[in-house]
Amino acid sequence: MNTQVTAFGIVCFAAIITGALHAGFQLFKIASLDAQARGLSHPRLWGLLAASGNNSAGLIMYLISRRKYPVINMSKEMIHEIESRKKRAGAGILFLALGAIGSVITIALI
Repeated sequence: MNTQVTAFGIVCFAAIITGALHAGFQLFKIASLDAQARGLSHPRLWGLLAASGNNSAGLIMYLISRRKYPVINMSKEMIHEIESRKKRAGAGILFLALGAIGSVITIALI
């Protein structure tokens, strides 16, 4: 096996891990800010539940639970931060997708 292909595979795997962690953290922060604006108790716990889980059960549970609570106090800064974090999460998903494509190419080259 070629060392360049191996190095490319390692870089792609690192991109997958980096993208997944970054997107997950941004989802945690978005859900925490939203829970805080809606007045839910323990917003960090809600953010952790939304960001964790293999089949997104925590995110679905959060989205169903938050319907009972209207937005009480969301400042312009909080809206701006949520929009910024959405873009960052998109960048993390892009890293994840590019890493996955690169991994498939690496497997095809082996």
